[in-house]
Amino acid sequence: MAHTPSRIGLAVALVVAFAVVWSLEGRGRWRARFTDRFVLGVPWGTLVTVAVVVGFYLLAQSGLRHWSAPVVYPFVTWSYFYPTGILTAGVAHGSPGHLLGNMLGTLAFAPIAEYAWGHYPPSDRGRTRLGRRDTGGLLARPVVRALVVFPAVLLLAAFLTAAFAAGPGLGFSGAVFAIAGLAVVTYPVTTLLALVAASALGTVYRAITEPVVRAGIEAGGPSPPPWASIAFQAHLLGFLAGVAVGAALLGRRGRRPALDRVFLATLALGLVQALWLLVWVDGETFVLYRAAGVALVALLSVLVAAAAGGSNRPLPKPLSALPRRPKRRHLAAVWLLLVIVAAAAGIAAVVMEAELVGLGVGVLVLVAVVLAVPALPPLLPDRLVASPVSRRWSAGATVAVAAIVVAAPAVPLGFVVVADDAGVPGGTAVEVRDYDVAYGENVTPPRDTLVDFGNETDPVNVTGVIVESSDRELWGVAVREESLAFAGNDTVVLGGLGWRETVEANRTGWTVPGNDTVYAVDLTHDGATTRSFRSAPSTADVLVDGRRVAVAPTTDGFELRVIENGSTVGTAPIPAANESASVGDLRLETRVEDGTARVVAVADRTEVQVAARETYN
Repeated sequence: MAHTPSRIGLAVALVVAFAVVWSLEGRGRWRARFTDRFVLGVPWGTLVTVAVVVGFYLLAQSGLRHWSAPVVYPFVTWSYFYPTGILTAGVAHGSPGHLLGNMLGTLAFAPIAEYAWGHYPPSDRGRTRLGRRDTGGLLARPVVRALVVFPAVLLLAAFLTAAFAAGPGLGFSGAVFAIAGLAVVTYPVTTLLALVAASALGTVYRAITEPVVRAGIEAGGPSPPPWASIAFQAHLLGFLAGVAVGAALLGRRGRRPALDRVFLATLALGLVQALWLLVWVDGETFVLYRAAGVALVALLSVLVAAAAGGSNRPLPKPLSALPRRPKRRHLAAVWLLLVIVAAAAGIAAVVMEAELVGLGVGVLVLVAVVLAVPALPPLLPDRLVASPVSRRWSAGATVAVAAIVVAAPAVPLGFVVVADDAGVPGGTAVEVRDYDVAYGENVTPPRDTLVDFGNETDPVNVTGVIVESSDRELWGVAVREESLAFAGNDTVVLGGLGWRETVEANRTGWTVPGNDTVYAVDLTHDGATTRSFRSAPSTADVLVDGRRVAVAPTTDGFELRVIENGSTVGTAPIPAANESASVGDLRLETRVEDGTARVVAVADRTEVQVAARETYN
């Protein structure tokens, strides 16, 4: 990164501004506050976690040498039968923007969670400046809590949210939401300030990396809406898990934050951080239930506030009176079983009907959680819950159960397998170690789940550059048909731990008057080019002296076919620019007009355009 005057001026301005405020107002006060909870006043756990995630992107994903094009495919949770993806998806990222967004969120929220937990145990009164304790064991040592325990918990959160993500998952965002959930129940007002800080950090980063931006009018290629690729289920799971842990921490330390502050902070966090996303994908249609999602966040905020700052008064009788008699235990077990069976049947019915699936499943899950929670206390050990049951405990238990319910649907979806000989019908594949890359048109994905959901809807066929690896249980579209038709070329990055390869996909096509476009897709790897796909020939809907001209792809180019009375009477390769070829007395010329190559058929002083070269952006 060059040291331009803009970057230098920005750095000096930021340093001077913070130095002045620090020296005039808060130096002693903030230093005392930080050193009371952090070793040497530094949130080491947050910094170690960021270093691990960024280091994985730079080294394992080859981001150090290819910042904008990291290796992604080997680190995605394709299936429970692919353990590498399960272990690494929580710390891997798909792009610099993806990494930046999650790390800014971590830097904003993780210090709050780390401060709430503390490097020094609450009973520690004998700490030294280096964070050593006289007693308490290894895990109670502040340095170990700072450099090992806290980062390990955050990485565990990343692993769990990735492992229980519904469908292929990637990124640290599940852990970020878990951190935010813990922060918002322990220090709600500070978490609101962190929301602003995260946005501010993003602006500063972009000001440093791009101090001056010049842009013109640009056209964009077709793509799904941005919200369609957000792992909203993993975000909700992480948030609920973080809230449950935060509520347990508050209860253990006897703290009870103001309920209204927790409610408002949770509502603001959920709305700003798009916790309201409820998305359903039906083939090429993406459905966003915005109103239902916002309503869910509002209700969730009430539940979170009750779990963190609710009253310790008991629930109304008879819910609060829970003697440990065997009869009461049996009744609770039967009730819980009935709730689970009814909820499962309702979800199955909604999925089979395929109508408002996201909303229907969400409502059923919420109702099931509310009905199930009162049955839990009789089934739990006395050390976890005592009679009478408090309102605050019930709310916290509801949050924990909700997290389990949100995670549960991901389990059957994770048991996905790809046949060893799946391949790509109709396309010639390029082999790159254990990967096969090919272009396919209207192909049915050969991914099968071991759990039958009873949904009899036809599978959605796909078209585009497809990557397949049976060793990784991977079969998916790397480049969509629309994107390749818009840009004309794209790069597929493959790899694994310690290696990286690329495959270049190039589309060449000719538009034919009154008929379908003819195109071919070539894949280039390691200097060798393979024609992976050829579309069907297409005949121009025009006549030239009683004959028609068709365009057809060949193994290494395109040819023109002259058709008379339904039979092909001659062929010729499409001539190069400003050259011509003849089939009988029909002359075929390639002319370049306004930068576009056009094929014209000429006979008896009659000229008709029969094809035009496809243009790309």
